[in-house]
Amino acid sequence: MDEIAAMRGMEEAMINSYNIIIGNITFKEMLDDCEREGIFFAHNVENDPTQNDIKHILNYFKGVEDYEKCNELSKMVVGV
Repeated sequence: MDEIAAMRGMEEAMINSYNIIIGNITFKEMLDDCEREGIFFAHNVENDPTQNDIKHILNYFKGVEDYEKCNELSKMVVGV
């Protein structure tokens, strides 16, 4: 996998996990809507996201300066 494809896969995983974590879509709805065989996530979708998962995804969106997503995720981090 080349570097650009890896970056796109990571971006997709972060966005997919973000949408599930904040409740924009459920895992089942996402699978039903997906026309591809594979779909990527930045957390284990079989369990609720951990605080570390949320912090990791939050840090990603800070790095790409998507502060709207940062604001939503920050509300879910305990102790912030």
